[in-house]
Amino acid sequence: MKATLPIKNLEDVERIKNKYREKGLYLDLLMFLLVINTGLKMTTLYEMKVSQIKGKKYIPIAKGITFLLSEEMIELINIVTKDKEPSDLVFTRRNKDKASRYYYYVNFKDVCAELNIYNTSVESWRRTFGYHHFQKYHDLFFLQWYFNQNTAEQAMDFIDIKEPMSARFKEGLEL
Repeated sequence: MKATLPIKNLEDVERIKNKYREKGLYLDLLMFLLVINTGLKMTTLYEMKVSQIKGKKYIPIAKGITFLLSEEMIELINIVTKDKEPSDLVFTRRNKDKASRYYYYVNFKDVCAELNIYNTSVESWRRTFGYHHFQKYHDLFFLQWYFNQNTAEQAMDFIDIKEPMSARFKEGLEL
């Protein structure tokens, strides 16, 4: 079985976003964007109500941490919540049933296959968040805490960074 890897190439992320738009899969695109930008678990998003996200600029993602929604996400939220009541769940299908993980998995696999992107699945989404967060901030402690990993090595493995921890401290301190 091949490992599920983060989507490291930002051009691939853009291609996936465009393919979702082309197919009219706006709910899937919103789920994809929320997970890769916040690292939230899909199960957390399944329980999100329209009133928690519609008309908001920020959404809570963890203990005291909020996330600023992009204009693209706000646009998608308006599209997918257009005919929904504030008490409705955001991520439901047309018949008001909760969308399942399998539903997103199948659609994502189809999109990636059309784009010739492999070794990815919905499991890649949180890993993608972690990978790009690490590339931008090098904050391994946050990722270890956020992903509930016991060691830094586990966090690095989760986001597919193959840098030995000893290499990060070879220079020493200059006090």
